Amino acid sequence: MPDFVGAAAEPAADPRSIASGIRMRILVPLGLGLLALIASFVVMLVTAQGKRNAADIKDTAAAVQVILAERTALRLQVMRSVMEPVMGDPRFQAAMRKRDRKALLELSLPLLDGIRARNDISHFYYILPDRTALLRVHAPGDDGDKINRFVLQEAQRTGKPFWGNEQGPLGSFTLRLVYPWMVKGELLGYLEMGVEFEHLVEGLRKALKADVFVALDKTNFDGSKWQAVQQHKPDPLAWDEFPGVIVLSRTTSVIPAPLRAYLAEPAGSHQERNFEIKWDGRAAQIIAMPFPNLRGQRVGELVVMRDITAAAQLRSRVVATIVLVDAAIGGSLILLFHVLLGRVQRDVAARTERLNEARRVLASEQDERQRAERELVVQNERNALLEARSRIVEELAEAKRVAEAALEHNEEITAKLRETQSELLAIAHQSGRAEMATNVLHNVGNVLNSVNVSAGLIGSAVRKSRVPSLSRALQLMDERAGDLGDFLTHDAKGRMLPDYLNAVGRALVQEQAGVVEELERLTKSIDHIKEIVTTQQSHAAGAGVVEPVLASDLAEDALRMQGSSLTRHQVTVIREYQPVPLVPLERGRVLQILVNLISNAKQAMAGRGENARLTLRVEMAGSSRLRIIVRDEGEGIEQHNLTRIFAHGFTTRKSGHGFGLHSSALAARQMGGTLTADSDGPGKGAVFTLELPIGVVPVA
Repeated sequence: MPDFVGAAAEPAADPRSIASGIRMRILVPLGLGLLALIASFVVMLVTAQGKRNAADIKDTAAAVQVILAERTALRLQVMRSVMEPVMGDPRFQAAMRKRDRKALLELSLPLLDGIRARNDISHFYYILPDRTALLRVHAPGDDGDKINRFVLQEAQRTGKPFWGNEQGPLGSFTLRLVYPWMVKGELLGYLEMGVEFEHLVEGLRKALKADVFVALDKTNFDGSKWQAVQQHKPDPLAWDEFPGVIVLSRTTSVIPAPLRAYLAEPAGSHQERNFEIKWDGRAAQIIAMPFPNLRGQRVGELVVMRDITAAAQLRSRVVATIVLVDAAIGGSLILLFHVLLGRVQRDVAARTERLNEARRVLASEQDERQRAERELVVQNERNALLEARSRIVEELAEAKRVAEAALEHNEEITAKLRETQSELLAIAHQSGRAEMATNVLHNVGNVLNSVNVSAGLIGSAVRKSRVPSLSRALQLMDERAGDLGDFLTHDAKGRMLPDYLNAVGRALVQEQAGVVEELERLTKSIDHIKEIVTTQQSHAAGAGVVEPVLASDLAEDALRMQGSSLTRHQVTVIREYQPVPLVPLERGRVLQILVNLISNAKQAMAGRGENARLTLRVEMAGSSRLRIIVRDEGEGIEQHNLTRIFAHGFTTRKSGHGFGLHSSALAARQMGGTLTADSDGPGKGAVFTLELPIGVVPVA
């Protein structure tokens, strides 16, 4: 019954919109189906084109290998045809035996000029048996150095001709052929010729009708030497053209922007990649292959760029034509269905008009019932608000109790501090040693700073409590108790009151949590003061309290006792806790030392703001010693003060008294350990290292 009433109360539907809705429920799926069909066909077309491109790329890559192999074999044959007659010529043999550079140069220079012009042979060496360069025909005067190239070493090792592509001292790649020069069992030396790889690349461009680039990693170059050589070339290459590579060989001076972006990526990060690029209305196919040296090590990439602008344009036109044809067919079908559905719409509109009239009559009959239901809802809301007021009163009472407990706890803290002070005076009187009393007062003073901060925060939280605001809100509700529902529903202030009460309630919960947290911190600080007193009393009696502890928990306690002060000085704490087992320690003494070291580190970084960082590291030093390191980035320590800082009364601060580090070092020695300091000098921070002997805590 309620569902029927709700439906009857809705406004009557427009018959024309209902009829139009029928048409749309049919035409929209039909249109979407046609779009899906067109999209599927386009995807199939693009996929087929991608497969053709992949096959084309594979064929091109294979062609690159074949052409390189053919041109390499041709150049090797040319070099053999020159080198073998030279080694058999008595004139060359005699000049080689005499180490006569001038004679060798006069005989060889015309020969090199001829084969350089015809066959691109650019390198010609005479090398002694110990691999010393006797003569570089292509660079006379640059001789006398030891050559350690792999091709030469293999020819020396095997005693046979050896060839391969190898990088020169300036980074350029050269196809090299080395012959051992043997005459009647005598090794005169070695003969070497070479063709620079860029001449082989030029052949690729002509054969493939594509541009070719050889990009070598800069790690293979001596930058200063390479740039010095480039200064003497007519068309020098810029060292900083790309971050990680040098395009040593290129068949065109224009490198498209997308290819430049690819070459600018970190050197060595590319795998074998094939992709298309587009720029300035043009398109190209990129084939990138790893480029290895003679040892098989990757030293760069061989990049082939084929212009496919015409093919890409044709592909776009085909796709556009197919889309237009399919769209025309789909539009015609949709138009046909639109006309046929018109007749159905008119009949549906007439039937809908009669149905709407019946709905209007039914809606009029249900008005009174709906009005009664609204009154019931208002009454329910009034009851809910009264229940909320009761809960708020209870929360107010609880907040008041917490505030009173906090104030009462502050009084207990003051009493405990007076009791602690009396105990300290008693220690000084009983021990008869002013030094011990001073140390105790200093260590307690460090903890009292945290106590004062926590007590101040608790007092501030109580004074700023939102309890008075909550009382005023409840008073306002009491004043309007007679018409509370109307007040909360229609009055501007009343409508804001529930949200305000919720906000005040959340604030009181946060205040309570903050006060509880500070009370816990206060309790820990007071317990630490009592532990310091107990430790000094145990020392006076000749014995300490040893208990099993986790060193990381001890470090965290020391940080919490300095927490407010560290936050106030904007000190960032870095924790480096290594796995350390439960070990027996004099907990009070170790905690006293750590609080002193953290306090000193904080003071050393005073004024550094967000740059102040304190590192606390806990680790094992071997199997039987515990090591705790406190590192700061503060004012540092001069070298001659590294040992004096532990002396009684020594300090470099105007407000210091020199007792904290002295008492800490003394406590470490009494536990059988050491406390040392290290620093790289003023302004470079300091490191304090505490090492203590430990045993193993038996497992219960």
